[in-house]
Amino acid sequence: MLSPWHHGPFEEVRKVVARSIDNLLFYNTDSPLSVPMEVSVVLVGLDGDGAYRVDLEAEQVQYLVHHGFSYHRPACWETKREMLVQHELSYNVVKASEENVVSLEKALRSNLRAAPGLAAAGSNTTGERGEGGEGAGEHEGQPHKAIAIFLLNLDKTRMDPSRPAPSGPLTSALSEEQLEAQEGGYSYAYSYNGAGHAQTWLSHGRYVVIDLSAGPITFGHLDEAEGAVVPGTIPRVRSMFLTDEPTLSSSSSAAATAHLPARPQSKDYFSGALADVVSSAVEHLFSPDVRFLNVDVSHRVLVAVIVLSNHRLFNPLAPGHAHSVNLHHLEAQITGMLAPGQEVVLVSGWHSLHDHERLAMAVEKAIRHQSVVLTHADGSTSHGTRSFLDAPYLLHQFHESADMLASALLEAAHPALSASLFLEDPSAAVDAADEAASDEEEDSVVRTSPPPSSKAPPRRTILPVKRSWDAHVGLKERTKSKERRAVDAELAREHGTRVLPVFVLSLAGIEGQLTMADEGGQGAGQQVYAAPDAVLVLQTAENSTIRTRFVSAGQPVFSSPQHLQRPLTAGIAAALGGLVAPYEDLKVHRQRCMRRDWVWAVGHHPFGPVSNTSSLSALLQDTIRMNAVYSRIDITLRSLHRCIQAIEDFSNTYLFAALGNEVHHPTHSDAHHNSTIGAKAVLKALESLYSDPSRSSLPIPHSVVDRLTHSLKEAEDHLQKLSSHLYEHELADAHHLSRSLLHFTHGFHHYVEEELSHAHEAMRCCRIEHRFPSRTAGALLYGSILLAGFAVYFLVIFFSASEH
Repeated sequence: MLSPWHHGPFEEVRKVVARSIDNLLFYNTDSPLSVPMEVSVVLVGLDGDGAYRVDLEAEQVQYLVHHGFSYHRPACWETKREMLVQHELSYNVVKASEENVVSLEKALRSNLRAAPGLAAAGSNTTGERGEGGEGAGEHEGQPHKAIAIFLLNLDKTRMDPSRPAPSGPLTSALSEEQLEAQEGGYSYAYSYNGAGHAQTWLSHGRYVVIDLSAGPITFGHLDEAEGAVVPGTIPRVRSMFLTDEPTLSSSSSAAATAHLPARPQSKDYFSGALADVVSSAVEHLFSPDVRFLNVDVSHRVLVAVIVLSNHRLFNPLAPGHAHSVNLHHLEAQITGMLAPGQEVVLVSGWHSLHDHERLAMAVEKAIRHQSVVLTHADGSTSHGTRSFLDAPYLLHQFHESADMLASALLEAAHPALSASLFLEDPSAAVDAADEAASDEEEDSVVRTSPPPSSKAPPRRTILPVKRSWDAHVGLKERTKSKERRAVDAELAREHGTRVLPVFVLSLAGIEGQLTMADEGGQGAGQQVYAAPDAVLVLQTAENSTIRTRFVSAGQPVFSSPQHLQRPLTAGIAAALGGLVAPYEDLKVHRQRCMRRDWVWAVGHHPFGPVSNTSSLSALLQDTIRMNAVYSRIDITLRSLHRCIQAIEDFSNTYLFAALGNEVHHPTHSDAHHNSTIGAKAVLKALESLYSDPSRSSLPIPHSVVDRLTHSLKEAEDHLQKLSSHLYEHELADAHHLSRSLLHFTHGFHHYVEEELSHAHEAMRCCRIEHRFPSRTAGALLYGSILLAGFAVYFLVIFFSASEH
C-alpha cells in the first residue's frame, strides 16, 4: 500500500532548517531546531468505495491537517518546559485502492467474533487484532517504512459474517433503504491481544489505525474530568446522512446514532473533525513528549531486578508458574532501548523484607489512604477508602535508609557521574568516567550473598546476560559509513556503567486492593512508577484481579496485579528511554499540567489499564532512540545559548555606548544598531573594533574572535546535518553526530568562559567612561557647510514666491 520510503529529499526542506538554525544561534535564543517530519495519511474506503459511499478529497484533508497542526514542540516532563526541538510537519494524504478495501474487509470479516456486553443491546462483535510480543531486535536491520495513519471507512454490510459474501462493484450507488441499513444491525470494536475495546489502536510497526465504522466506544477514568472516550470522540460517517427521525429498527443501531446531531453535518465539518483526530494521533504517537533527559555516556547498562517479598507463596523470578517473570524476554526488550554500542547486563535476586527491617518500615510508612466514591454494578454509589503506595516517598526512604541493598544501589544509580548526566552539563561526566576507568580496568558487579536459610528461595535466579545493540543490526547496518567512522575517531571510547535498580515489591496480607501513585496521590491505580534512577513495581500476591477506576462500555475494568512482565517493561522503558505513555502529554501552556487522552490507550505498548503487551512496537523503539538525540540537542542548544549570552553581556558592558548604539567604524553600516542583539551582531561589533585605527588596545584578541566565528559556523553545519539524519530516519548516524556535537559544545563552553574570564581580568585595571565626541576641525567644517545649505534653500524659496 505504501512504498518503503516515499518522502522527498532533504534539499526540499533545507531552507526551513537553515533558517531555524540561524535564528536559534544568532538572533533568538528561544527559537527551536526545526526537524522535518512527514506523516502519511491513508484514506481507506473514503473514495466512494466504503460505507455510505463517501468520497473525501485528499487535497482538502491535507489542507486542513497541515494548516491546523503544522508544527509541534515536545515537552520534557523532568524540566517542565518545552524542548528546543520542533517538528515541522508535512502530510502525504493518499487514497487506498479498491483491492486494499476488499482485502481489509475480508480480513475483518474472518476475524469478527461475538462479544456480548460491548453495547447496550443487539448483536455485538469484536475484531481481534493482536500482534504478539516479538523481540526488540526483529525490527532492526529492516528498511524503514513510512509512519502512517490509516483512516478506515469499511462497509459493515459487506463485513457481516451472517450474510453471504458480497459481489459486484464497490462504488455502486445506494438506495435510501440501503443507506439507512449501512450500520448493518451490529457494532464492533478492536481488541488488541484480548484487551480493550477501541476504534483506534497502535500496531507493532510504525502505523496507527483509526476505524470510523467501529464503535461507538465509551472509555474513561472515573476521577478525571477530561480525556474520556465518548461516542463523539471519533467522527462518524453516519453524521453526514442522519435525518431528524432515525428509522433504523435495530436497537444497537439506534444506540450508535443516539449521540448524533439532529441535523446532518456538512462534509467540511466532518473533514475538520477528522483532521483534529489526525492531529491528536501525531501529537501523542509520532511527536510525543520526553519523560526524562537521557544523555547516557556509559557503554554498559546494569539492570538489577530486586524482588522484595514478605511472603513465600511463590518466587516471581523462579520459572514455571503463572506469575513468573521471563527475564530473557525482558532482556531482549531492554536491548531494544539501548543506544548504538551499548550493552546490557541483567541481574536479579530475591530477598525477604523480613531480613531488611528498614525497607519494611519504609513500605509501611509509604502506604496512604484516600476517600473515594465507589460505583457499584447496579449504578448506586457509596463512600469508601482506597489504599495506595506513595511511590516518590518510598523511593526517597529507600535512598535514605541504612539498608545497603537499596541505598547502595540507588547511590550507584546516580553518583556524581549520573548527577552530571541528567543535568545541563552532562558531557562533564565523560571526564569523570575516563578518570574512573583509568583507576580500575574492570568494572565490579555487586554480588548477593547466599540465603541464610535453606528453605528460602534462591536469591540469584539468572546469570548475567550480555547483549549489545549491534547484535541485532544487520550486516549492512553494522558497516559504518565514512562519516560515522570519522565521528568515532574524534571521540574517545566512553567508559562506565549505568546502574538502574528495579525494585519489585511482592506483598501479601495487605488489606484492601493496594496500588501505587505518584506525587500527591495522582495517578492512583498504577502498578509501576519510574524515576530517572530507579523503578518501582508493585505485585500483590493474594489479589488475582483488582477493580480499577476505569470504565469501558459501561463495565468496570480489572487489572491483574500478580503479573509483572508488562509493568517491568513499561517502567524500564520510561526510566532508560524517557518514554511516555501514548495517551499522555504535558501541556506546558496550561499551567504545566499533564493531560491524558484515552483514545490511544489500546495497542502494542505496555502502558495503561487496557494493555496486554509486554513488548515495544517499532514506533516506540524509534521514539526511545530519538529521545536520546533530542535530549542531547536540547542540552547542546541551551549550552550554546549561555555562551552567546555571556558574549552579549560582555559586549553590552565594554563594546556599546550608553544609549545602546553599537560602537563601530562608519564603514560597517550593515551592523545592527540596537542593544538587544544576537551573536551575529556581537561578532560584527567585535570585528568592527579591528577596523577602527584609533583603537590601540582591544579587550579580546583577534584570534579569539576568529575562533568564535568558526565554532558557531561549525555548530550550524552540525545541526543542519543532524536534522537531515533525523529526517531520513538515520538514527544511528544521528546518535553519533549528536554525541559529537555535545562534546564539541562542552569544549566550546569552557573556551568561551576562559577567554571571557581573561578579558574581564584585563579590563579590571580600567574604567568605563561615556563622553561626548570631541569637536574637531572637520566636524566644524561639515557643520558650517550644512548651515550654508539650509540658508541657500530658504532664500531660494523666499524669492521664488509670486509676491516677491
